[in-house]
Amino acid sequence: MGAIRKEAVDQFRVAFGELARVRRGEPVQVDPYLIGRAIAAVMRECTVRSAAGRALLWNDYRVILARRDFELVRTLGGLLERDLAQVLAQDVAARRADLIGELRVTVVFDEADELAAGAGVVRVAFVPTERLAQPREGEMTVRFDTGVVSGEIAARATGPGGGGETVFVEDTGAAPAIPPCVLAWPGAQVSLPVGASAVVGRPHPGSPPQFVPLTGASAKVNKQQFWISIGVAGVRIGRLPTANPVHVNGRALAPSEETEVALPVEVSLSRGELVVSVRRG
Repeated sequence: MGAIRKEAVDQFRVAFGELARVRRGEPVQVDPYLIGRAIAAVMRECTVRSAAGRALLWNDYRVILARRDFELVRTLGGLLERDLAQVLAQDVAARRADLIGELRVTVVFDEADELAAGAGVVRVAFVPTERLAQPREGEMTVRFDTGVVSGEIAARATGPGGGGETVFVEDTGAAPAIPPCVLAWPGAQVSLPVGASAVVGRPHPGSPPQFVPLTGASAKVNKQQFWISIGVAGVRIGRLPTANPVHVNGRALAPSEETEVALPVEVSLSRGELVVSVRRG
């Protein structure tokens, strides 16, 4: 079977091993990159068109993974938003497609334990923004304002606090640049662009890719203490599983917990040992 198999008009079976092109029977590590590729492949299966003949794409994607794969992906949740933004932006823009609401991807585990490791299911739907359900405990949900995934699609608010009507506008060239975010702490600062994700911690040899070294941090700050993902309207921040305390705007995060907050943000590490401020540059 191919990497993507249509089981119903709104459901697709995914073979991650085929996407990764590993040899048959060889274990595959499901990661944010493969999830992004799976969603992009499913998106290309959508043949719905408006009365004017324009492509309409599903905007709600629910990815169901085997429990083992979900737990592995969950530890990489901070990178999921970055990878999805890069992959999906290309597909939406290339097809000059319309969306009826905010683009959302939710990743969950198979509660019935019927999926084998390396297999997945993607369920799709057209859901207006105001009808999108709130994430539940145990889900990883990434939401993109339509302006994030294509410079040709804009979201226009219908009133205070959101909702929003999605409209198509003529291509006028590149989308307006969104200023990067600045992470600042005593004596230093770094900039991260929209769509970037990074692990943050005390400088150390062998640090991972996309790492922000907190120069001047004491030994009370972990070598890898939290991760951050930069969005358009705010940032997503998560405490790493074995890290010292992390407080976001005064709220303590449990190990492996993540939160999405609007800018500006204050992140306190190791009970105030070091405070990192995050603001739009």
